[in-house]
Amino acid sequence: MARIVLAKLGSDAHDLGVTTVARWLREGGHEVVYAGLYNTPERVAQMALQEDADLVGVSCLSSDAVYAGRRVRQTLEGVGLGRVPLVVGGVVTPDMKAELGRLGVAAVFGPGTPRERLLESIAGLLAATTQARGAADGTPSPR
Repeated sequence: MARIVLAKLGSDAHDLGVTTVARWLREGGHEVVYAGLYNTPERVAQMALQEDADLVGVSCLSSDAVYAGRRVRQTLEGVGLGRVPLVVGGVVTPDMKAELGRLGVAAVFGPGTPRERLLESIAGLLAATTQARGAADGTPSPR
């Protein structure tokens, strides 16, 4: 299926949510590369580049999700991965979610997001990205 890089940013050491999501994605057939704890946006972008990631997810339980989303989006663009979808997970207010959308974050998942909803959302993002890449380089999109 897809190669997905997941990471925790900053000093946040609570990784139950992101490791649960990693397990769900693996069970859904995806290859997941978990960067672990205490990452910087630059490390996440470099890892996404090295792993040829199809999607990047960052978890922000106690850090500022808007700052994290902005910085990771910028660093992905800086290494040529501007088209790779970025998703954010964690405790995010409705205002923060709206701001993340304006910053180019493709999806936000809060605590209690059901497994099937998360997997369906990720599948939709990956399909849309594949279709957009095909349109950009002139190849037909897969059906």
